[in-house]
Amino acid sequence: QLFVQVKVTRHDLVSLEVFSKAIHEFPEVMECHVVLGVFDFLLRVVTKDMDAYEKFYFEKLSRVPNIREVNSFVAASEIKATTALPIRR
Repeated sequence: QLFVQVKVTRHDLVSLEVFSKAIHEFPEVMECHVVLGVFDFLLRVVTKDMDAYEKFYFEKLSRVPNIREVNSFVAASEIKATTALPIRR
């Protein structure tokens, strides 16, 4: 799986709605989070292999309007993954 940081050029509601609609149409994007800080969105992307990711990037993601920068990170291994919430009652 890959983690993709996305920076956008404009933060107005119309531009963000266009971005959101495009991301919803990509089955490769398993999660998309709005984040605060150096970049605007964090995506978790799953593809069959790096060739499939390259195709996804060039044919889909890079064509979304308003994207200024994309940084991709490949997860080499998983140290911890859980769905349990650390909330006490």
